[in-house]
Amino acid sequence: MGLLPTVAALDARIREALAPLVDRLRAAEVERADLAARLAAAARDRDRWRRRAEQLKAENDRLKAELEEARRAAKRQAAPFGRRRREKDPKRPGRPKGHPAAARPVPNHIDEHIFVALDACPICHGPVGDLRPLAPQYVDDITPPPNPQHRVLCYHNQSGYCLRCHRRVESRHPDQCSSARGAAGVQLGPHLIALGIDLHYRVGVTFAKLSGVVALIFGIVVSAATWARAARRVARRLRPTHLSLVAAVRQALVVHVDETGWYITWAGVTKPWLHVFAVPELLITLFAIRLSRGRDVALEILGEEYAGTIGIDGWAAYIKLACRKGQCNGHFLRRCLELLEVQKRGAARFPHAVQRLLLAGFQAKALLPALPPADQAAVVEQFQGEMRGLLGGRIAEPANLRFAQHLRRHEDEIFTYLEVPGLGPTNNEAEREIRPGVVTRKMSAGNRTPDGAHDHEVIASVSRTAERNGLLLPKLLPGLLCSTDPHAILPVLADRPMPPPVAPLPGWARDNDKAKEKLHGTRRRRRVRRAGRSLGGPHPTEARAPPS
Repeated sequence: MGLLPTVAALDARIREALAPLVDRLRAAEVERADLAARLAAAARDRDRWRRRAEQLKAENDRLKAELEEARRAAKRQAAPFGRRRREKDPKRPGRPKGHPAAARPVPNHIDEHIFVALDACPICHGPVGDLRPLAPQYVDDITPPPNPQHRVLCYHNQSGYCLRCHRRVESRHPDQCSSARGAAGVQLGPHLIALGIDLHYRVGVTFAKLSGVVALIFGIVVSAATWARAARRVARRLRPTHLSLVAAVRQALVVHVDETGWYITWAGVTKPWLHVFAVPELLITLFAIRLSRGRDVALEILGEEYAGTIGIDGWAAYIKLACRKGQCNGHFLRRCLELLEVQKRGAARFPHAVQRLLLAGFQAKALLPALPPADQAAVVEQFQGEMRGLLGGRIAEPANLRFAQHLRRHEDEIFTYLEVPGLGPTNNEAEREIRPGVVTRKMSAGNRTPDGAHDHEVIASVSRTAERNGLLLPKLLPGLLCSTDPHAILPVLADRPMPPPVAPLPGWARDNDKAKEKLHGTRRRRRVRRAGRSLGGPHPTEARAPPS
């Protein structure tokens, strides 16, 4: 019994000693529970912010994609007035079958009667007999610029039988561009045709508005279809000149190439393209409208064995061309500016470095001619080495990485302009020359038929080349239209001789055969098949056999 107070006192003392520890354990438990609650809340916040970050990243990626699409859409070349839904069996243009015959009426007044006698055979210069008068031919024409005035001429020709070559022949005045009579006995004169063709293919006036201009100024009523037929005749006469320009382009040391979207109504789902080949040394501009944007067009125009240098803008179709290529540094600089608009801090170092190097190359281009050849080669090697160093570094930003990959694909073509004297650092030569085609596309939405597209490329090529050489079609074309030589060539290269024409280009026949299955409607396929045959080989001349 005596031990009980002692045990009780000891237990009290133990409890008193352990009380602070128990209190601390209880406080630690409360703190642990509070920390667990806070940790759970932090985990919930972390998950919420992680989901928010993923949403923001997805939104950022979407906005970047939309921005890139908007930039591409702003640069995309397309005809603005093309129909999105095409008719399966479109109505054939023109009057319906069986309509009354329509022809240009005989003029009310005649300013001059011209009698063309047949003194000798125009072919063999032999004597002729059995002379007969022909039906008169009326010509609505204008006087040559700079003071054009309306005048109506009446040609009275004769026909006779050649006693040497035994054929029926006709007389023809040097100012007559056609020998048609009867229903086609009222013709447009060569000066009026030349003016209309120049206004349409150089200035960009549509055929319908051209009719209004001619009626307003000269009082001559001409339908749009008449201008289209006149353009077909002019293109046929200009084809030897066009093929001569193709031969000159194939011999050029430097050719700048570019392409833009075009529109042909009967091309179906196949997208046509307008290609331009510009030669700065000869001041030649050559257009080609094809159903392809590939390198086959460049091979067709330049030839398989082209040994010069072409200036291009990075389009991948030209990579496999065997000739030497020079990339447009202007496109690279625009790409740098686009990246610098969105890249900040460290990500902006790569586009800044590329921009500085490209601009330094522009300055070196002006200084290289004064250096000896060995120093020029050293400068080119230095620029190429610096570009290799930039592209060989570590690039983490995706946009910079895409730009670097593009530069790596064309690494050997970036500073080609430093080695080729006639090549510029940009492709502005081709872009300037393709601008008239873009304006024409926006005004008239391209062409209706493949034949019209071929006429456009022939006439526009000759017209633009003549303009660059200080010449205009209204002064050159009348003499060609009145010439009886079907192979006559216009001297559109000013004081330089024109090379002989090359063989007819086969591109249209190949393109039309390729697109036959994509054209809509039986009528359209049949018309394009006929157009493909006419565009694939040599075209007949305007010369016709005299009546027997």
